[in-house]
Amino acid sequence: MIAPSAASDRDADFARLAWILIDWAASAFSTVLITLVVAYVEKVVMPQGAWGMDAGVVWAWTLAAAMLVSAALAPCAAAWADRHDAHQRALVVGTLLGAGGLVALAAVPTEARLAVVASVIAACIGFDISQIFTGSLLQRITGGRDTDRLSAQGFAAGYAGGAIALIVATSIVAARDRLGLDAPAALRLAFVVTAAWWLVFSLPAAVARFASGNGAGHAANTGRELLSFTRSLFDSQSVGDRPFRGVLAGAMLALGGIQTAIAQFTSLALQRFDLDGPALVRLVLLVQAVALPGALGVGWMATRFGRRPATAICLGGWILVLVLAWFVRSPVDLHWLAVLLALVLGGAQSLLRAAVATLTPAGHSGIAFGLLQVGTKLAGFMASLAFGAMLLATGMPEAGLLALIVQLVAAWWIIRRAV
Repeated sequence: MIAPSAASDRDADFARLAWILIDWAASAFSTVLITLVVAYVEKVVMPQGAWGMDAGVVWAWTLAAAMLVSAALAPCAAAWADRHDAHQRALVVGTLLGAGGLVALAAVPTEARLAVVASVIAACIGFDISQIFTGSLLQRITGGRDTDRLSAQGFAAGYAGGAIALIVATSIVAARDRLGLDAPAALRLAFVVTAAWWLVFSLPAAVARFASGNGAGHAANTGRELLSFTRSLFDSQSVGDRPFRGVLAGAMLALGGIQTAIAQFTSLALQRFDLDGPALVRLVLLVQAVALPGALGVGWMATRFGRRPATAICLGGWILVLVLAWFVRSPVDLHWLAVLLALVLGGAQSLLRAAVATLTPAGHSGIAFGLLQVGTKLAGFMASLAFGAMLLATGMPEAGLLALIVQLVAAWWIIRRAV
């Protein structure tokens, strides 16, 4: 007979492994989305555009619609999960929606353009929801400085899983002749395989035993829960609440700026240097390969020396990347910049995820990460707007980088005061 403590330790170890595998599984979607899915939509489904718009515009608006819907759903879903202690169930729902969207994308005919767009939107919303509850479950399995280490391990696993899944997916496309498939059919098969990858490696998280986090003080319904928590962020005068408010606000600014910078990096690769599909995949794989040890190194640094210096190094590294982007003049420069970006890519995100998880009041981790996602989307929107305005005013793409630098500096100043 297994002693209760031994069984409890085994459950805890399995929960930690299952949580890390969530990042491993979901990253398959994010890497395939920015390579094969965009190529399928723009080159196969809409090679001449659609609805009077260029394919690139349709793609951008598809992602914008997905962000808008997920931003509207996230706070309510998170507040509901907090009230019912249903973070694990919500994670499963998000994963099923995301993987189901990929399967639907593979199933609908290319002529059904509206269905293709709807499938991509569903997959992106599912991914966003799963990310909320990946973050909220972190509080259930660790605490203190170990949170930084585990968050970094999750990001590192995500980079590895995303890279391997992308290699598998692109191998299917490359082997289409041997499989007796044309290019569109091979891409659709790759989407199904990616969905299966996401589901299979998320299965441990669906059955793992995560600790309960349902604290006291929940409202009678989801709307009041959301309103009460949001009001507490502004009304509370408690010194103990200030670090959480500061970290949450700073993380929103930082993550919004980082996501905008990543999008502009991809645009730089595609437009200025006209990279083809295989070259873009190689660039993404390079970033994934370097980001893995980078995330682990940042996690070790935060555990050894503290979260503040590690965060300063990561955000400082991002600012350095944006400054150096002014001087990129060749594909070789672009690849060196990608290496530097990868070193701090996951580190900053893992540290911010860990900081929010550590400081969130018990029982409210879902709504905290839900609001973090909404704030990140809004901060990213504002950063993109400022970037575009400066580009329009000066005609220089590099000028928009100043807006991102200012946003990251402001984020670090807020976080520094909080932690």
